[in-house]
Amino acid sequence: MTTSERSSRSVASIQMLRAVAALGVVALHIGHEGATRLGLRNPLPDFSLGAAGVDLFFVISGFIMVYASDALFARAGAPAYFFTRRLARIVPLYWAATAAAVVCFVLFRYAGALEQLTWQMLAASLAFLPWPRADGLMLPVHLLGWTLNYEMFFYLVFALALTLKRRDAVFAVTALFLALAVVGRVFALPQPFAFWCDPVILEFCFGMLIALAWREGARLPRGAAALLVIAGFGALALGTMTGGWPRLLLWGVPAAAIVAGAVLAGPREGGAITRVFVFLGDASYSIYLVHWLAILALTGLVAYLRLDIAAAPWAYVAAHALFALAASVAVYLAFERPVTRALQRVARIER
Repeated sequence: MTTSERSSRSVASIQMLRAVAALGVVALHIGHEGATRLGLRNPLPDFSLGAAGVDLFFVISGFIMVYASDALFARAGAPAYFFTRRLARIVPLYWAATAAAVVCFVLFRYAGALEQLTWQMLAASLAFLPWPRADGLMLPVHLLGWTLNYEMFFYLVFALALTLKRRDAVFAVTALFLALAVVGRVFALPQPFAFWCDPVILEFCFGMLIALAWREGARLPRGAAALLVIAGFGALALGTMTGGWPRLLLWGVPAAAIVAGAVLAGPREGGAITRVFVFLGDASYSIYLVHWLAILALTGLVAYLRLDIAAAPWAYVAAHALFALAASVAVYLAFERPVTRALQRVARIER
C-alpha cells in the first residue's frame, strides 16, 4: 500500500466521524422538534448528546487543517493561499443558507426570529463576526453559524501561523489559544472578545496536536485505539447525563479521544457502510447548515396547511429527518460541491 493510499484511508476515518458529528446535530434538532411540538419522550436526555457533534467538528477541523496543509508550512504566500481556499469552501454555502434563513423567517412568519433580525446583525453574520442579538445571545442570523464564527477565527490565526514550520505553527497556535482561554476565564471581557476567548477554542488545538502526532509517525495498536474511541463515546454519554463540567472537559476531551483513536489506529479496509458514511462526511457541511433550514421550512408548511401532527407524531418526526437529510444531500451535490471545486480551482490558478 502506498503512502497516498494509507493517507486517504486515514482521511476516510475522519470523514466518517464528520458524518457522525453531523448526524448527531441533526438528531439534536429533530429531537427538539419532537419534544417541543409533540411532547415526545426522547431516548437520550433532550437529545443533547447530539450537541457534542459540534465539539467533534472542532477537533476534526484542527486535525484537517494541519493534515491538509502539510505542503504549505513555511512557504511564501501560504497564508493568503490557505485563507482564500477556506473562504471558497465556507462562504458560498453559508451566505446562501443565511439568505434562505431570512426567507424562511419572513415566509412562515417566525416572529421570534424576525424580532431579533437587524441589518447590523445580518452584516455581522455574513462577515463571521460575533454580534449580540436583541436578547443578548451571541448568535448569527443562521443560528448554527455561531460555530463558523469560531471556525473562521481559527482559520485566520492558522493562516498566519503557516509562515512557520509545521511543529512550530501547531505549538504557536496552541500557546496563543491557551493564553486567550486563560484570559477569558480570568477577566470579564466585553463582546466579542469574550466569545473569541472561550475555552472551546482549545478543541481546535486538540485536533492539531493529533494531526502533528500522525504526521510524525505516531500510531496506536488497534485494540488500544478501539478502547480510546469507545471510552470517548462513553464519556460523551456520561457527560450528557451528569453535566456541571465545562464544555471543554465534558465534550471536548472525549471528542479528542475519539478522533485520536480513529486516526492513530492507521488505515483499514472499508465496505459499503464505510462508503456511505464517507459520503455523508463529505456532505457534512451541507448537512450541518441545511438540515435546520429544512426543519424550519417543513414546520412552517405543516403549520400553514394545518395538518394534524398529533395523529401520527412519529411519522411527523421521521418526515422531518428524511426531508432534512434529502435536502442537505441535494444541496451538497447541486451547489456546495461544484461551487467549491470551481472557486478552489480559481484560487489554485491565481497562486
